[in-house]
Amino acid sequence: MSNIGVIKEFREFGKYIQVAAILTIVSLAAGITGFIALILVFIAMKYLKRANFTLNNSSLHEFRSKYFRGFVSRIAGTIIMITGVANLVIFFMIPTSYPIYISISLSVILMVSGIVFIYAGVAAEMKAWNNLKIFFENDSNIFPTYITNEAIKGCDKLKTGTLLSSLGFLIVPAIIGFIFQVKGYFMLATLNKLSLDDAPKPSEVETDLPPPKFQLKPQPVNDFETKTNFCPNCGAKSSGLGKFCALCGSEIN
Repeated sequence: MSNIGVIKEFREFGKYIQVAAILTIVSLAAGITGFIALILVFIAMKYLKRANFTLNNSSLHEFRSKYFRGFVSRIAGTIIMITGVANLVIFFMIPTSYPIYISISLSVILMVSGIVFIYAGVAAEMKAWNNLKIFFENDSNIFPTYITNEAIKGCDKLKTGTLLSSLGFLIVPAIIGFIFQVKGYFMLATLNKLSLDDAPKPSEVETDLPPPKFQLKPQPVNDFETKTNFCPNCGAKSSGLGKFCALCGSEIN
């Protein structure tokens, strides 16, 4: 994939994040749109994966990995915690032969375990947004400056929003966290403004380098080849082994 291909993938990522941001706002009135927004975020991740085939960037890989890990952990924690609460409610609503301490202990263990999983997922998601921020900081040359700056700020907003939203039992932090998350999504959505003209040009390869200089090693002179082949006096062929002609006795230079 070329640099233009990378720009296209990030632009598609920005488009899906923008729709996810809008649906996140609408989710206040209709909860189903919040679920759809989450699906769109995962679809957007696909374009980052495709872009990373070319970039092979560790921070971008870690972002996707930790985000998915955090999502799974939070879902698992929520299910476990709800199971613990349901077990406690059922125990008081429907009399059983089990001792009360067994049912309460089981419910407490499930609820505590669920909370641990949830906050482990929150921590993973916060690290994920931080990895994405590191990517934009270290590879800022790929994008225009104003888009890079907005993306970095958006990652910070999403990181903070993830933490505050996890404090759902506190109304004010939860509201602030929701606002931070929406704003962070919109900041990341500036990637959809990328143009193909923003693709970085490949570095020019130096083609006008002077040709390498080869030094020919002088070959040893063959004394036999430098000797005169014929006698200058009588024209007889010389063997090249002596200074005088074997036929007439003249000196051969």
